[in-house]
Amino acid sequence: MAEYPTVAALWIGGSLTWLEQLCLKSYVDAGQHVVLYTYEGVQGVPEGVEVRDANLILEGAKMYRHGRTGSVALFSDLFRFHLMQKAPGEIWIDTDIYCWKPLDVGQPHVFGYETRRQLNGAVLGLPPDSEALGLLLEFTKEEYPIPDFVAPKMKADYIERAEAGDPVHVSEMPWGVWGPLGVTWYLNQTGEAKYAQPVEVFYPIHYRDRNLFFKRPMRVVNALSDSTLTLHMWARIKKFSGANYGGYAPPGSFLEHKLREHGIDQTQGRIVSHGKISFDHTEFDAAAANTG
Repeated sequence: MAEYPTVAALWIGGSLTWLEQLCLKSYVDAGQHVVLYTYEGVQGVPEGVEVRDANLILEGAKMYRHGRTGSVALFSDLFRFHLMQKAPGEIWIDTDIYCWKPLDVGQPHVFGYETRRQLNGAVLGLPPDSEALGLLLEFTKEEYPIPDFVAPKMKADYIERAEAGDPVHVSEMPWGVWGPLGVTWYLNQTGEAKYAQPVEVFYPIHYRDRNLFFKRPMRVVNALSDSTLTLHMWARIKKFSGANYGGYAPPGSFLEHKLREHGIDQTQGRIVSHGKISFDHTEFDAAAANTG
């Protein structure tokens, strides 16, 4: 078996849902070493996934959350940059990134375009001496940054508020300021964007088309190319699953097919909430959804 790069993810604590279980197990089944960093006990970890203490990468950091949604995406952004520095060679994956083919691009710069112009860091590998990585680590030290890449009017407002003694916290800023927005800006500034993979490699299914995963398998397969390595399943689909299917993947869907393929029993990782939303109904037939 070929030796592929290690992939690494973060789970703050608590139980993995079937979505995270599926995505992590897909790399194990593809023959890649998978590391899951966590700060607290985590349940539902698929067989073959190594669990490590996240303090080895980032100890004592504030758990930054997005102000509007409560999402820990900001902290996740921060963590992945430190991972690049402290665990050279490990490739970061969000826990909603599914492995279509082994994740190996043959170079230390591992990232790609989500759209024609915007890069995404949901799949990210940077060498520790990357100039962009150094700039991202420096940028994320500041809780009240004034980003150069936001709209001029917004930047002027940030400057005005800072001068008035009421600076804008990063959690109040647009989604992705430490994520795709910052990653795109600094990789372009340093010229490292030249290493980016095209959209079809990591993000062939756009966010707006995320509900394709609830459709027949061929609807998804037909949207892929020979160069596709990963599918971003977009964690937001958990909201759709909870609202429409009782927290499961519907029978006959791409998701249900993949759950069966990778031996994931979704009844052991039912989605009961997403963000600030809890799902307490069970109208969907749980027995029909059981893939164990």
